[in-house]
Amino acid sequence: MVLPYIGIFFWAMIKFLFAPALSLTITGNTWLITYLVCISGAMTGATICYYFSAFIMNKNQERRARKGIIKKQFTRKNKLIIKTKNGIGLWGLAFLTASFISIPLGSIITAKFYRHDKKTIFIIYLAIAVVGAISTTITYLFKT
Repeated sequence: MVLPYIGIFFWAMIKFLFAPALSLTITGNTWLITYLVCISGAMTGATICYYFSAFIMNKNQERRARKGIIKKQFTRKNKLIIKTKNGIGLWGLAFLTASFISIPLGSIITAKFYRHDKKTIFIIYLAIAVVGAISTTITYLFKT
């Protein structure tokens, strides 16, 4: 009985938006169980990817400073990335991570730009909780 929930948990770690729909295959499943399993999986995946990528980026930055490697030049692509980052901000990126971007990729991108801000991971958690409630509710409203 627990094995299908473990699968939903791991699926939510990767692609959170589709996990509630996948959980409809489990018989006797309720909205609350689906919601809790999905957000716990997404939060676990976000935590692992966020802190691991922040650790790797900090180590890489230390290595580059120690070796005296010059920073890359500012290109048109970098300008577009920075313009998008400044346009949607931390909140927009957190909600994109929870909804459309996969949890690992969104956590890595968020860590790249906002790893020095202590509240970043909690904003990601809040976005996961809100998007999880919405997607689980929509899934259970349209269930046949």
